[in-house]
Amino acid sequence: MEPEVGDKVKLKSHDGAPRRGIVEEVHGDELLIRLHESGELIAVESGSVTNFSLAARKAWKNMPHRQVGRPKGARHCDRVSVTLRIDRVLWEQFKRDESEGRIRDRTATINLWFHEMLHKLEQTQDSIDAAKNYC
Repeated sequence: MEPEVGDKVKLKSHDGAPRRGIVEEVHGDELLIRLHESGELIAVESGSVTNFSLAARKAWKNMPHRQVGRPKGARHCDRVSVTLRIDRVLWEQFKRDESEGRIRDRTATINLWFHEMLHKLEQTQDSIDAAKNYC
Protein backbone atom coordinates (compact mmCIF):
# COMPACT_ATOMS: atom_id res chain seq x y z
CA MET A 1 0.00 0.00 0.00
CA GLU A 2 1.19 3.47 -0.84
CA PRO A 3 0.80 6.86 0.88
CA GLU A 4 -2.17 8.91 -0.27
CA VAL A 5 -3.07 12.59 -0.36
CA GLY A 6 -4.70 13.50 2.96
CA ASP A 7 -2.73 10.98 5.05
CA LYS A 8 -1.82 12.18 8.53
CA VAL A 9 1.90 11.87 9.22
CA LYS A 10 4.59 12.64 11.79
CA LEU A 11 8.16 13.43 10.79
CA LYS A 12 10.61 10.90 12.25
CA SER A 13 13.66 13.17 12.42
CA HIS A 14 13.05 16.55 13.93
CA ASP A 15 14.56 19.08 16.28
CA GLY A 16 12.44 19.85 19.34
CA ALA A 17 8.70 19.18 19.40
CA PRO A 18 7.20 16.50 17.15
CA ARG A 19 6.19 17.87 13.76
CA ARG A 20 2.99 16.58 12.23
CA GLY A 21 1.31 17.27 8.97
CA ILE A 22 -0.88 16.10 6.13
CA VAL A 23 0.24 14.71 2.78
CA GLU A 24 -0.59 17.26 0.06
CA GLU A 25 1.01 15.47 -2.90
CA VAL A 26 2.65 12.11 -3.65
CA HIS A 27 5.40 11.87 -6.30
CA GLY A 28 6.79 8.34 -6.22
CA ASP A 29 8.75 8.03 -2.99
CA GLU A 30 8.61 11.78 -2.29
CA LEU A 31 5.81 13.36 -0.28
CA LEU A 32 4.84 17.01 -0.05
CA ILE A 33 3.75 17.59 3.55
CA ARG A 34 1.85 20.60 4.92
CA LEU A 35 2.96 21.08 8.55
CA HIS A 36 0.17 21.65 11.09
CA GLU A 37 2.04 24.25 13.17
CA SER A 38 3.19 26.59 10.43
CA GLY A 39 1.32 25.58 7.29
CA GLU A 40 4.73 25.30 5.62
CA LEU A 41 5.09 22.82 2.74
CA ILE A 42 8.10 20.52 2.88
CA ALA A 43 9.25 17.68 0.62
CA VAL A 44 10.40 14.47 2.34
CA GLU A 45 10.95 10.83 1.46
CA SER A 46 8.11 8.54 2.49
CA GLY A 47 10.51 6.57 4.72
CA SER A 48 11.16 9.64 6.86
CA VAL A 49 7.59 9.85 8.18
CA THR A 50 5.32 7.76 10.34
CA ASN A 51 2.14 7.51 8.29
CA PHE A 52 -0.76 7.02 10.71
CA SER A 53 -3.40 6.85 7.98
CA LEU A 54 -1.49 4.23 6.02
CA ALA A 55 -1.08 2.13 9.16
CA ALA A 56 -4.83 2.31 9.78
CA ARG A 57 -5.60 1.30 6.17
CA LYS A 58 -3.25 -1.68 6.44
CA ALA A 59 -4.81 -2.79 9.73
CA TRP A 60 -8.33 -2.46 8.32
CA LYS A 61 -7.38 -4.45 5.20
CA ASN A 62 -5.83 -7.27 7.25
CA MET A 63 -8.57 -7.54 9.89
CA PRO A 64 -11.71 -5.64 8.82
CA HIS A 65 -13.99 -7.28 11.40
CA ARG A 66 -11.63 -7.12 14.38
CA GLN A 67 -13.33 -6.06 17.59
CA VAL A 68 -11.77 -3.13 19.41
CA GLY A 69 -11.03 -2.92 23.12
CA ARG A 70 -10.33 -5.74 25.50
CA PRO A 71 -11.60 -9.21 24.64
CA LYS A 72 -14.65 -10.43 26.50
CA GLY A 73 -13.78 -12.13 29.77
CA ALA A 74 -10.64 -10.03 30.23
CA ARG A 75 -12.15 -7.76 32.84
CA HIS A 76 -11.87 -8.23 36.56
CA CYS A 77 -15.04 -6.35 37.38
CA ASP A 78 -17.87 -4.58 35.59
CA ARG A 79 -16.47 -1.32 34.21
CA VAL A 80 -17.19 1.16 31.45
CA SER A 81 -14.73 3.32 29.56
CA VAL A 82 -15.42 7.05 29.69
CA THR A 83 -13.83 10.13 28.21
CA LEU A 84 -13.44 13.14 30.47
CA ARG A 85 -12.20 16.64 29.77
CA ILE A 86 -9.96 17.60 32.68
CA ASP A 87 -8.26 20.96 33.19
CA ARG A 88 -4.65 20.68 32.03
CA VAL A 89 -3.23 21.99 35.34
CA LEU A 90 -5.17 19.36 37.31
CA TRP A 91 -4.11 16.57 34.96
CA GLU A 92 -0.45 17.59 35.14
CA GLN A 93 -0.65 17.56 38.96
CA PHE A 94 -2.33 14.14 38.84
CA LYS A 95 0.45 12.75 36.61
CA ARG A 96 3.12 14.32 38.84
CA ASP A 97 1.55 12.71 41.92
CA GLU A 98 1.40 9.41 40.05
CA SER A 99 5.04 9.57 39.00
CA GLU A 100 6.06 10.40 42.58
CA GLY A 101 4.16 7.37 43.89
CA ARG A 102 1.31 9.19 45.66
CA ILE A 103 -1.16 7.66 43.17
CA ARG A 104 -0.49 3.99 42.53
CA ASP A 105 -3.53 2.98 40.48
CA ARG A 106 -5.37 5.53 38.34
CA THR A 107 -8.60 3.55 38.06
CA ALA A 108 -8.80 2.65 41.75
CA THR A 109 -7.99 6.22 42.79
CA ILE A 110 -10.57 7.83 40.54
CA ASN A 111 -13.20 5.22 41.50
CA LEU A 112 -12.54 5.96 45.18
CA TRP A 113 -12.81 9.72 44.63
CA PHE A 114 -16.08 9.34 42.71
CA HIS A 115 -17.44 7.03 45.41
CA GLU A 116 -16.53 9.48 48.19
CA MET A 117 -18.00 12.50 46.42
CA LEU A 118 -21.21 10.71 45.44
CA HIS A 119 -21.60 9.54 49.05
CA LYS A 120 -21.17 13.13 50.27
CA LEU A 121 -23.69 14.33 47.69
CA GLU A 122 -26.16 11.69 48.83
CA GLN A 123 -25.71 12.70 52.48
CA THR A 124 -26.19 16.37 51.58
CA GLN A 125 -29.36 15.55 49.64
CA ASP A 126 -30.67 13.46 52.58
CA SER A 127 -30.07 16.44 54.89
CA ILE A 128 -31.93 18.77 52.52
CA ASP A 129 -34.84 16.35 52.22
CA ALA A 130 -35.00 15.95 56.02
CA ALA A 131 -35.04 19.73 56.47
CA LYS A 132 -37.90 20.07 53.96
CA ASN A 133 -39.91 17.43 55.83
CA TYR A 134 -39.27 19.09 59.19
CA CYS A 135 -41.02 22.33 58.25
